[in-house]
Amino acid sequence: MAGVFINYRTGDGAEAAVLLDEELKDIFGPENVFRDRRTMQPGVHFPPDLRRHLESCGVLLVLIGPNWLSLRDAAGRRRIDVPGDYVHEEIRCALEWRRTVIPVLIDAAVLPSKDELPSDIAELAERQTMQLRVPYAHVDLPHITEVLRGHVPVAGAAAQPAPPAGGNVIHAERSSISTGSGNAIYTEGRDARSGGTP
Repeated sequence: MAGVFINYRTGDGAEAAVLLDEELKDIFGPENVFRDRRTMQPGVHFPPDLRRHLESCGVLLVLIGPNWLSLRDAAGRRRIDVPGDYVHEEIRCALEWRRTVIPVLIDAAVLPSKDELPSDIAELAERQTMQLRVPYAHVDLPHITEVLRGHVPVAGAAAQPAPPAGGNVIHAERSSISTGSGNAIYTEGRDARSGGTP
């Protein structure tokens, strides 16, 4: 099992999700990194497609920004508490399936406590974190990718031949299976929205 699934909330982490996706897909290959807006084709039936990608991943990166826990829907409910919230459901499934779940704290964000989280994802508060400061992404991204190398195969690594005896290095062409690109639009709970993990 391999692959990285980027879990983030629209309005609190979308910029960091794009930065992370661009870095990771260059290293591990676009087929091994899931970010909804890049990976999902227009018109795709997103609930089963999200689940299929989540089932195939080995690592869930939970991007937590400063407002991750406090964002609310039109009825005043915390979005993390709304039935059917994609961020909540993806975390719950990954924890239940015993995937590697890594909270990534964006900028000045802090990891919520167990008491602040819904009970079925409270275990997230006990996971070791990493940090992604957007202004210092050039410092933080290499650390994140280095950690992920222990979980996800590097794209093209198996295809690289050993240098020939004559000393000339042969550069093998890297191949990958493209999942395509496009924008997905779907609904979080009862609120219309664009994007990936809501």
